[in-house]
Amino acid sequence: MITFNDNSICEQARPYYYEYLYGEAQECIPTEILTHISQCHLCQAEVNQLKIILSEARDGAAQHTERTNTAVVTNLKLNFAYIGAFVTCDTVRPFLPSLADPALEVGVPTPITVHLDKCQQCADDLETIRQLNLTHKQLCRLGQLFAEKPAEDAIGCSKAQANILAVVTMVFRETNAEVLKHLCTCPDCRELLYQYRETVQGELLRSRRTQREFPCEAVSATDIFDYVVPYGIDPANDRYAKFR
Repeated sequence: MITFNDNSICEQARPYYYEYLYGEAQECIPTEILTHISQCHLCQAEVNQLKIILSEARDGAAQHTERTNTAVVTNLKLNFAYIGAFVTCDTVRPFLPSLADPALEVGVPTPITVHLDKCQQCADDLETIRQLNLTHKQLCRLGQLFAEKPAEDAIGCSKAQANILAVVTMVFRETNAEVLKHLCTCPDCRELLYQYRETVQGELLRSRRTQREFPCEAVSATDIFDYVVPYGIDPANDRYAKFR
């Protein structure tokens, strides 16, 4: 057994770790390198670490595929739940984000897709959402927002409106999840939020407080979506809070 650590040989051996893990590929490894890997404690430790990483990657991919398949089946069930029902634009609206998500593509006719084939307005709305190129999570949140019914909640309009400036200036840590949800679902508060945004935008443009020009084309809808639609964000557990 090799009892010394020849770093130069270890460096030469590293590119062959993957082939070493898979017996059918070991014939591609030079004999002296194969012998070294088999007997070197350092190389064996690194090979074992690589084996763990590859195993976790495969498990993660399998879990991701399973989750995706489950989501597709659930989405189809929701679509087919409207068989025999009168489907309107309001019915279809919550489904638009999922239909814009490549991971949840519906390849068969459903009551929802049949309506889309006949309704130009809904088809245009779907195309608009697709062009935003939102992430899967953002599309899920948008669908949940579209399905949300305006209702009385624990947060009153007065309390939510007191937080509008914090939302407009993107200081979410001064709010909470209920406030953000209310501002997204209450028509009156949402309209007031839009007015605040226009006012702040106008002040910034007039004062030109920005120190340097930043190209608008460099900012995507994905970049600003969370600020425009903070529905589903919990400031208390927001891992992106420091960036906001």
